[in-house]
Amino acid sequence: MSNTRILLTDDHQMFRLGVANLLEKEAGFEVVGQACDGDEAVRLSLEFKPDVLVMDISLPHTDGIAATKQILAALPETKILALTSFDTEEYVVNMLKAGAKGYVLKDAPIDELVLAVKTLANGSSYFAKEISVKILAMLEGIGRPSESKEPSEKSSLTEREMEILGYIAAEKTNREIAALLYISPRTVETHRRNLIHKLKVKNTAGIVKFYLTNFKNNSELV
Repeated sequence: MSNTRILLTDDHQMFRLGVANLLEKEAGFEVVGQACDGDEAVRLSLEFKPDVLVMDISLPHTDGIAATKQILAALPETKILALTSFDTEEYVVNMLKAGAKGYVLKDAPIDELVLAVKTLANGSSYFAKEISVKILAMLEGIGRPSESKEPSEKSSLTEREMEILGYIAAEKTNREIAALLYISPRTVETHRRNLIHKLKVKNTAGIVKFYLTNFKNNSELV
């Protein structure tokens, strides 16, 4: 049986090299190339014709969603696995519409990534548990009458995002928050960007303003 040919796309070199090294240790896997942006992913895909393309979403020049569309238009047999820090409904929906067959978050253990690659290579789809929950919720919501009242921004925040919101409002740096929550500063930065997106603000100052408006005088956040 031939090896599963994998192409990795991520703009963070250290992360990309680390993932490539771990996947290469898996029997039956062959990392045939690495791309640092969407344009290079398209070019290398046409050159190497990988079985599975592990694709970040946030990329320079051409993002992962646009690159996925271009690659599948030329190579419909290639399976695209999103490997990203973004778990919002917008990113999940757009990546699935682009044709991705799998979606895994970057803080997942390597064993889950290996399982996802194997699952896609075998012709099935794979979605991390957190993403499956979102997809199920979206499917259950199809056809339901819309409520007259729009959900508030704060109702869409996860427990971890609520924690980080409070620490940001307390003027903690990414490194300080990471130490308090035992996560990486990069993960904190991803949560910070997700908060900006979810709360529909422009920057960290907007996050603080949202906190002061919604939580300063109640006990929802400590």
